[in-house]
This record gives sequence, structure tokens and C-alpha cells, in this order.
Amino acid sequence: MISNHKINKQISYQIKLMNFKQQIITKLKNITKLKEIPLEVPPDPLMGDYAFPCFILCRKLKKSPAEIAKELVDRFKTGKFIEKVTANGPYLNFFINKEYFIQEALNNSFEIKPYKKIKKRIMVEYCAPNTNKPLHLGHLRNMFIGNSVILLLKFTGNDVIQANLVNDRGIHICQSMLAYKKYGNNKKPNKKTDHFVGDFYVMFQNKKNEELEKESYELLKKYEKGDKETLSLWKKMNDWALKGFEETYTKLNIKFDKVYYESEYYKKAKELILKYYKKGIFRKDNDGNIIAPTEPYRVVLRDDGTSVYITQDIYLAHQKFRDYKLDKSIYVVASEQNLHFKQLFEILKLMKYKWHDKLYHLSYGLVNLPEGRMKSREGKVVDADDIIEEMTSLAEKEIKKRHKLSEKELKERSKAIGIAALKFYMLKNDPAKEIVYNPEESISFEGETGPYLQYTYARICSILRKYGKKVKKANTTSLKNREDFEIAKLLAEFNNVVEESTQNYKPSLLCRYLLDLSQKFNNYYRYYPIMREKEEELREARLMLAYCVKEILKTGLSLLGIEAIEEM
Repeated sequence: MISNHKINKQISYQIKLMNFKQQIITKLKNITKLKEIPLEVPPDPLMGDYAFPCFILCRKLKKSPAEIAKELVDRFKTGKFIEKVTANGPYLNFFINKEYFIQEALNNSFEIKPYKKIKKRIMVEYCAPNTNKPLHLGHLRNMFIGNSVILLLKFTGNDVIQANLVNDRGIHICQSMLAYKKYGNNKKPNKKTDHFVGDFYVMFQNKKNEELEKESYELLKKYEKGDKETLSLWKKMNDWALKGFEETYTKLNIKFDKVYYESEYYKKAKELILKYYKKGIFRKDNDGNIIAPTEPYRVVLRDDGTSVYITQDIYLAHQKFRDYKLDKSIYVVASEQNLHFKQLFEILKLMKYKWHDKLYHLSYGLVNLPEGRMKSREGKVVDADDIIEEMTSLAEKEIKKRHKLSEKELKERSKAIGIAALKFYMLKNDPAKEIVYNPEESISFEGETGPYLQYTYARICSILRKYGKKVKKANTTSLKNREDFEIAKLLAEFNNVVEESTQNYKPSLLCRYLLDLSQKFNNYYRYYPIMREKEEELREARLMLAYCVKEILKTGLSLLGIEAIEEM
């Protein structure tokens, strides 16, 4: 016998926005005791709005799926949101009360608010630049994913700390320092300061030989021993790099709550490694390096006492939890570091930190150019500043084709559209996938782009301006077309999409949803030009529907870090 379990009423903003599909799933979970409910959409709307395949209960109940479907029909009562439930062979089909659904979906989408605080403290560490070169296209994908995940986590009620780890010491930093020391003639920057520093890193790579390699390691040893001349050079070049980074962050509206500098704690990191070496967690290899017993083994401190990247990461994980008592620590780092983080988490477990299972590597695919992979050492990269400037310029050209604006307004709108194009292109793909960046494709006002979403939002704003009055909640009983219902269904999905995007750290899911909603609305408006509707009640209802789409688009874009603009 299938248990008839009552559903507890829950009152919160999250549940209020729950769509009818989720309510059906919840009821089915309580009745069938299944953990997952594979609710499907029938191929023909005449068969219902949703269907539950009863095959999955055959083994448990030892009955045919058709028998189970008939039995389940009796367990469901029709009401406000379910018009009828039918057994169609092995499927249990649900027909939504469309009139009630549309009214509820629009009422609940009329005003969007963040969730109530659930008080989970989560740190998201992202960007993590090296101070030997400027930020590049790969950093942009990192920052856009990290920033959007933070916005999603905050919206869903979490207390989020935005952190940045600045890798401002190590062999690569010493290589740019050495090149400046040898060939820089003590000159001051004649361009954006982080680009100036980066030129010397590329110069080192171009001139690199065995002797230069040796000298750079000697410079690293001097740095770690506190040599005054070396530290003075390091501080000068480090400040130049950091100043340049800040300018780029400002362009992208990126702000950090906490910045960790490798130079400030690398000595403590070495002390921590030595402490656990004495405890027997680490051992020495034949060359005298201290290693961790991972597979393959990992050097955590060189034989000459200098540290490596993982030295700092071990200590920083320890420090983060001391500083903030975190419920979770998320690292946004490219997929080429997958093994690094697998080993890091394994090492922290060996060190018996209680929080070792609260760490998560949000791995993302590399950004490639049409001609292949970017290579910092060869100078074959697209600098972040250059691509921002290019996208703003492309946006400006598109705007000039359509409008004549003041210089100030043109610059502001170009920046908003250019950065939207850049962000959306980076976010619309699953983070795990590698992407090839195409500037011309990303800036299009049509197709699956950020400017297309901004255009849809601006279009609705234009409709509402023509209306000339404040849109109020309306009686939506006149919205009886299939197209009305389809848009209402999408509006009701917003909350679920936000939750799924947040839980899986995938802004790409929200991107797909916003594209679907925009495409649906633009098709809808083609057939139903709202302001031409003569029947007042129907016009008011359609204005409310358009307003709800606008509000969802605005909120969704904000969660991607994209500005919704009222005029394109």
C-alpha cells in the first residue's frame, strides 16, 4: 500500500515562489517515499502538463506500471492548482489549473526579494593573480564565475566573504624582478603599471637561459632571507602590479572583503609544514625536499627551505577557518589545477583538520583564442584591459548605428553593453567546459548574448513608458492563451533555477533560463502587441505579465553581475 503522507505547510519566500511542478514533486515524494522524482513533460499538451513514469515503482510495489498509475490517481485530490490527474497507461498525468497558475505566477513574480538569511558562512576565493603580469582573459572568466556565484549565494541567504589570494612572491615574481634589474635601467612605468611589470616577465622568458634561471633562484633565496635591496625592488614592482589590478577591478565592479597576500604568511606556512614534518605526516625524499604522501607524492617544501604554491595553500586554508569559522570554502581555479586541489584536500585530511571536508574546488575550463591556447610566457595572451576596451568600442559602434547620443551617455551605455557581452559570453557555458572567445559573436544584439537580454529588458521598459502609468497587479483571468501559460510557467521556474544554479555553482543554468524567457517574451510580443489591445482588462493583464518578465530579467541579470539598462 502506498503511504498517504500529509505535506507540512512551510511559509517562506522560497516556498512562496515554488512552482506547481515542485509541488507535484513534493507530493509524489511523500506518497511514494522516493528520493528523486523524474517528472516529465508529455510530448502533447493534450496529455497533460507533467507526467510521472510509474515504471520506477514496479520493483518496489511488485505491480505493473499501469496498475500503479491507477492507484496513484486515487491518492491525488484536485484543488486550486491541479485541475485533474489521469492515468494514461504507465504514466500519471497532471493537468494544471492554468487560470489559477497564471494568477499565482504573476503575483509572486511581481516583486522579487532576496531570501531570508540562513546564516551559512561561505568564503569564495577567486581571481588569485600573480604580480608578475597583468590580468588576462582567463582571469576574466575566473572573476565572472566567482562574482556570479557570490551574488547567487548572497541572494539565497548566505553570509559570503569575497576573498582574493595575491601570489606576490615566488620564482615567477623573481623572474620579472630580475629582468627589470638587468634591463629596466631603473625607469618608471610608461603605461598601465601592471602591463609595465608584465613586459619584464615576457622579456625574461624570451631571454631565458640556464644562467638566468640560476640567477632568478638566487634572487628568490635573497628575498626569503630578507635582503634589503631585493625587498626594495620587490615592493616597487609589486606596488605597480597591485595598482594596475585595482584599476581593472574597478572597471568590472569587483570588490573583495578580504585580500590574502602570500608574502605576508609564507614564513608561517613553512613553520606549519615543519611542525607536521616532526609529527610524521610529511617525510623527506632523496633530494632532501619535504614531501606529502599523496599519489603522486607532492613536494611541500624545497630542500633549500624555499616554499612552493601548495606550502602557502596549506597554511591559508588553516588561516581562513581561524579567521572566519567557515561553513564552506570555495576555490575558483582553472581545471589545469585539478590535481593540485585534489592533493591539497588530501593533505589537509592527513593533517586531521576537522573542516577538511568543507573545501570545494570550483573548477572551470580554460579560455582559448581562435588560434589556440594563451601562453603568458610568450606574451600570447589577451589582456583583460584590452578586451574590455575592445568590447566597449564594439558596443559603441553598434549603438551609433541606432542612436545619436551625447558623448557621456554614449560612453556609459557602451561600457554597460560591452561588459554585459563579455560577462555573458563567459558565463553562458558550463564552467567545466573550455571555451573559445569570439568578441564579434558576443556583442551581437541578437542571438544568445548579454546584449540580447539587455535589449529585451529595454524593450519592456519602452512598452511600460508608453503606458505612462504605474503597472499594478491585475485580474489575469483573461490570459487564456497557451502563450500566456508558457510565460507564466517560465516565471514560476525562476526560483528553482536560482537554487539549482547556486547549489551547483553554475551561473550557466541561469543564463539559459534568461535566454529562454527573453525569447518567449519577444515571440509573445510579436503576436500580442500589448499597447494595441483595445480590451482594457486584457491589456492590463498583459502589462502585468510584461512587468513580471522585466522584474525577473532585472533580478537575473543582477545575479550575473550584469547591468539592466532601460534604453539600448
